[in-house]
Amino acid sequence: MRMTLALAAIAALLISLVAAVRPGAVSAFTAGDNGHPTNGPYSDLKGGSGTFTFETDGQLFCDSNDTANGFKFHLDYSNASLPAGASLVIYLSPNQGAINNNANGNANAYIAAVESNYGVINFPGGLSGSGTLTINLSVTTPFQATGGGILGVVATESDGTIVTNSKTNSLNCTEAESTPTPTPTPTPTPTPTPTPTPTPTPTPTPTPTPTPTPTPTPEGSVQAATPTPSPTPEGSVEAATPAPSASTPNTAFSAPASTSGGTLLAGLLLVVSLMTLAAVNVRTARRRR
Repeated sequence: MRMTLALAAIAALLISLVAAVRPGAVSAFTAGDNGHPTNGPYSDLKGGSGTFTFETDGQLFCDSNDTANGFKFHLDYSNASLPAGASLVIYLSPNQGAINNNANGNANAYIAAVESNYGVINFPGGLSGSGTLTINLSVTTPFQATGGGILGVVATESDGTIVTNSKTNSLNCTEAESTPTPTPTPTPTPTPTPTPTPTPTPTPTPTPTPTPTPTPTPEGSVQAATPTPSPTPEGSVEAATPAPSASTPNTAFSAPASTSGGTLLAGLLLVVSLMTLAAVNVRTARRRR
């Protein structure tokens, strides 16, 4: 009897020891408990402030093996007053259901793998007012998500200050969208370069030849005239065609003409006529008196 009790006690002790050392599920793990990504950065508001709230429209994309590939979240902000250089860190974190369904007995390794996926939103010019941030987070450390849920959370600041307690909706691959097949970018058909229509060369308009302006005759000058033929000097006689000599009748007697004698006779007759005319004029004049 005592031997039986001793064996039962030893068995109970061994069972408790095995349970203590067996890597089991982490009890009551809440997404975001670790505060920041595995070996990753913290958020840094640079002393600023704001209210940040996740919308419940988060999307998870998985492959055929229920391996997560990417997430898409929307984060609303209001009353934001972040100085230049501030940053927010968004990372993934599993809930207890995801750990129980996917850890395969190694909860810590699964949590570390999920929380290794994060993204940093930098604000080089600061952030103010209200608006919505769209977050596309790629999975760089793969993990399965067949059950439970994976959430997006905002990392705390390095001193443990909580930026927001808001988290996304819980997502797993059984309720996720399949990874979208990227639409190939169509190769643009090159637009043919239109052949330029040659511009016809305009026919040059001939420049009219200007009508020469007549050069005015300088005052007092005389234009060249057709030279008047010089008069024949007085007393000169132009050569004339000699008239043919009249035929002298063939008679038996002919008196030779005396040129000098005829000229003297004509002169005497002229003198007598002049003297007679003068005498008549004298008489006429006396009668009138």
